[in-house]
Amino acid sequence: MIRRAVLLVCVILLSAVPALGALQIDLPETVMNGRAFFVTVHSDSEFPVLLKWNEQEVPVEVSQTKHGYTGLALLALPRDFSKKTLAVTAIEENVVGTNTITRTVPVKHKKYREQHLKVNKKYVELSKKSLDRHYAEKANVRKVMENPLGNRMWDGKFIRPVSGSVSSEFGVQRFFNGKPRKPHSGVDLRGKTGTPIKAFASGVVRIAASHFFSGKVAYIDHGQGVVSIYCHMSKLLVHEGDRVKKGQVIGKVGATGRVTGPHLHFGVKIANVAVDPMPLFSAKN
Repeated sequence: MIRRAVLLVCVILLSAVPALGALQIDLPETVMNGRAFFVTVHSDSEFPVLLKWNEQEVPVEVSQTKHGYTGLALLALPRDFSKKTLAVTAIEENVVGTNTITRTVPVKHKKYREQHLKVNKKYVELSKKSLDRHYAEKANVRKVMENPLGNRMWDGKFIRPVSGSVSSEFGVQRFFNGKPRKPHSGVDLRGKTGTPIKAFASGVVRIAASHFFSGKVAYIDHGQGVVSIYCHMSKLLVHEGDRVKKGQVIGKVGATGRVTGPHLHFGVKIANVAVDPMPLFSAKN
């Protein structure tokens, strides 16, 4: 009788322990080098899910819905990604164990063009003073990018910061005065000096400063690895630490830093990977 009682208690206790929750991720049919893409996480539990891809990772918070728990993430592939497929792994650790799933998606490859520009000589052949300043600014940017905010403040519907057309697209291999430089990490949007610039999503201003190359610049952290960048502004209207809302005016178009005329250089980085921001304005999550 005692053995039967103990067995019955064990059965009751085991039945009270929840089973490992179902874990699923929705991916697009294909992805592309230099582009971002949405991933939707579905789970039966409230625990965060870690997404891993191309040696990158981002934790995704989930929220309760009618059919369980759901989370949204933006992932990205660098411009030089050359593999034919991409594996995305989701990992969920809950009270009874670990769920892990991996899905593979085909990769389309885009070839990016070259662009030759003439700029002031001082922005190509830098003095030691200018180099020291640039390296200090670069170190500060790196520190911010390596310590992103966790909570997602974006909703998947993004605001174009200015309405002007693209004068220089993302990924262009640039040559300044005949000398090669890194590929263009954002897009240049046409705009007259003084044109208002809007935040493309809600977030927190992590950098608001004047940089040697970028001029008056703002970095806005939108959480969960997504950061937007606004360069060459004539006027900054935000400060570091400010919370901004999607569509809020954060500055005005200008021609500060290394430029050939007034415009907005606008960039988006996801998990510190630069992507073409333009497809995000028409993407459906």
